[in-house]
Amino acid sequence: MRLLSLALLTCWLAGCALAQGERLDLLPLADLSPRLAESSGLAAWRGGLLSHNDSGNAAELFRLENDGAITRVWPVPAPNHDWEDIAVHGDHLYLADIGNNGGRRRDLAVYRLQLAEEALQLQKRLPVAYAEQSNFQPPRHQHNFDAEALAWVEGELWLLTKRWLDEESALYALPAEGGEAPLVERQRLATAMLVTGAEYDAASRTLLLLGYSRNWLDRRAFLWFYPVRDGRVEEAQGRRWQLSEDGQFEGVTLGEDGFIYLSREGGGINLFRSRLPLAELLP
Repeated sequence: MRLLSLALLTCWLAGCALAQGERLDLLPLADLSPRLAESSGLAAWRGGLLSHNDSGNAAELFRLENDGAITRVWPVPAPNHDWEDIAVHGDHLYLADIGNNGGRRRDLAVYRLQLAEEALQLQKRLPVAYAEQSNFQPPRHQHNFDAEALAWVEGELWLLTKRWLDEESALYALPAEGGEAPLVERQRLATAMLVTGAEYDAASRTLLLLGYSRNWLDRRAFLWFYPVRDGRVEEAQGRRWQLSEDGQFEGVTLGEDGFIYLSREGGGINLFRSRLPLAELLP
């Protein structure tokens, strides 16, 4: 019994160490406008930031200064069922309508838009379906086919799921031109969190994954740094950071200044920046 107790204590301590990870200090930047109170995606563009709300809000895209000030709002010519993330490649914007808390949606999609100062133009709807999903009537939050993270990675759109049952994440690659075939899981990551946002730095070939713990009473937020080689995540080389702020963080991007920007849902300060640039945080 004593040996069993020691073993359980050792496992508990190891779990705590994993849960906490290294600390990533954040600089509070702004209390975003109530019009953008549910910032769910974040992307860098032309010296500033882009963001949007999730379900239940207007189909709008916001341009922000790095201090959170809104400088432009574009109406988006696509419905906002549950927008969860955005990825930018040049002046193409990929808007992910992939939120699926209930696990019942059959209309998941990524919208490709042409982005310009004067307007947004819808170019294509890229349908999203998972080859592994067969049950479309699960209890809410009791399935593994929700997703809130999208990144442009070496010519592909990487979609990373929010697996409610095991707090892991499945990686799916969506061709930039789309396709009708259901997506097949490429890789599974033991993230130990609910993944809510993604960003890719091509210079260092690093995938950033944002998320938070499922514990409603103590919602800690985390950011993984993963090296990417030959179209796959080198999971064993990943580093996990616990953010210095708690809460429901959902948006992450690498600013053109080299710092990491993050957005959090809810009242109070909800736009943050890493105190150190990404280059100084990488090994």
